[in-house]
Amino acid sequence: MAETIKVVQGDELPQIVLTLTDDTANSPLNLSLSSTSVFIRFKKRGTTTTLSTISTTKSTDGSDGKVTFNFAGGVLDVDPGEYEGEIVVNYNGTLQTVYDLLKFRVRAKSTSTYSTINYTVTVATGNLYGGGSGNVFYINGSGNPALSFTRGNTYVFDQSNATNTGHPIAFKDAVGTAYTTGVSTVGTPGQAGAKTTIVVPLTGALPSQYYCTSHGNGMGNVIS
Repeated sequence: MAETIKVVQGDELPQIVLTLTDDTANSPLNLSLSSTSVFIRFKKRGTTTTLSTISTTKSTDGSDGKVTFNFAGGVLDVDPGEYEGEIVVNYNGTLQTVYDLLKFRVRAKSTSTYSTINYTVTVATGNLYGGGSGNVFYINGSGNPALSFTRGNTYVFDQSNATNTGHPIAFKDAVGTAYTTGVSTVGTPGQAGAKTTIVVPLTGALPSQYYCTSHGNGMGNVIS
């Protein structure tokens, strides 16, 4: 774990993949039990104070020792500098700390004119996109409005309201294919902290519509 992970202040990505191994057996650490989890204590290098606790997700069933994590939840809302991550495996309440530390270097975010736009999303009956009536996304109180995205801006769709349960919001491109560039999702719609964020790229294809992955295009509308 000697390589330094380089990240930018305030970012939530990249997604990092770790492979934990048992040095004695020279094999991946088996994390397959549902009661086994892995978290990371994020600290300023050379200090003992935990600034953030980063949760991880098993990449598969956990038997390959692989977990992934990102920096959602403001982990990188810190001063530029050197940081480290202490990996902890939780075996149903019994903790084992990995000896080696992750190393991070955080650089300052460049000043720009790009903006972050926050949308509060709820679900209620309205006019479906394409005709008819049914459940639609209300964006800041407006029933499935057409949206306009600006390159470089970040758009955050807060789906923590309980009406979002079972209605994940997502995006499609001009030909109807799932659009995932710059898109990240945190939590489960309808629960506290759930949100979908899209950082609109400076170049390349743009999303053309937003929709519900469970109930189709009618809940959303076009994006220009």
